Amino acid sequence: MSSSLPSSKMEFDPNSEKWECCCCTLPSGLQILATSEMVIATIIAAVATHQVAKDTESPSYFELCLISMMLLLAVTSALLIVGIHRHDTKLMYPTLVARVLFIIFVQVFGVSTVVAPHHVHSKWDTNKKEQSDQEPNVALRLVMLMFAMLFITILVFYCIYLVVRCLQYQRSYCRMKERRASLIQAGMIDPDAGSRRASSLPGLP
Repeated sequence: MSSSLPSSKMEFDPNSEKWECCCCTLPSGLQILATSEMVIATIIAAVATHQVAKDTESPSYFELCLISMMLLLAVTSALLIVGIHRHDTKLMYPTLVARVLFIIFVQVFGVSTVVAPHHVHSKWDTNKKEQSDQEPNVALRLVMLMFAMLFITILVFYCIYLVVRCLQYQRSYCRMKERRASLIQAGMIDPDAGSRRASSLPGLP
């Protein structure tokens, strides 16, 4: 009798407050977040692709990496939604890799993109007055960049934290389904065994 009490307390409950995210459950909130990320990444990739196609010059490394990064985020966000819906954790791992790559992308290309001018001028053609006028503008952009990079990095790390928690949720959910299936099979063999343990299982959503 003492062994049944700890098992009932440790039983996974999908409706517990532990698995809440904002005003909904963790899987539902993460699906909403992944849908928003997929839409935003697709729009950015489409706009960047249109800009590259319209530009007469060859695309820069930043533009190519930006388009590839946005497409990767869109695809992995779609896989995350499907993985949550199907309770398949294998489809949820690519989004962790994509978000780590996105953090590296922001850190590598952020400073060089914002600080560097759009057109490269020769140092011999730029006088001291133009350089002094550009210094405050570059400093302001650098400060704004630092805050933007910090905000994006914190947001992405929080998304990674939610995905890791959702992976734990899905594993516990699958174990609960397997346990319920085994108890149902055991109940078909021994009806008294199923009635003894049915009260300890929470309802599946």
